[in-house]
Amino acid sequence: MQATFNTAELSLTKGQTMELGAAARSVITGICGAVWLTREGDLNDRVIGPGQSLTVNADSHVLLSALGDARVRIEQKAVRHSGYASRIGRGLLARYLRLLRALQRRQHAPGNESLAY
Repeated sequence: MQATFNTAELSLTKGQTMELGAAARSVITGICGAVWLTREGDLNDRVIGPGQSLTVNADSHVLLSALGDARVRIEQKAVRHSGYASRIGRGLLARYLRLLRALQRRQHAPGNESLAY
């Protein structure tokens, strides 16, 4: 399994809000100040401060509200699986590409000018 990370830091002023859409597989970490976090579908809001983190596992929107001047780090992990499902997907893709190449060869073969897409 391979993993890559995208990291961003946000500075928020007191009372400023920011919506993070589709924040799946993200870790939000407080750097300074305090931020109120509300996750879509979660009845428990959280407040994080410096060094505290919230992991967002589900694909949900997150609303950040600064309780004072604050700064947070958002780290999104994109995972590339090499497991069973991925092997099936690669196998299907390989079959599709072989079929596509065969159809292209047939289309360009002499005497098959009538085959047009």
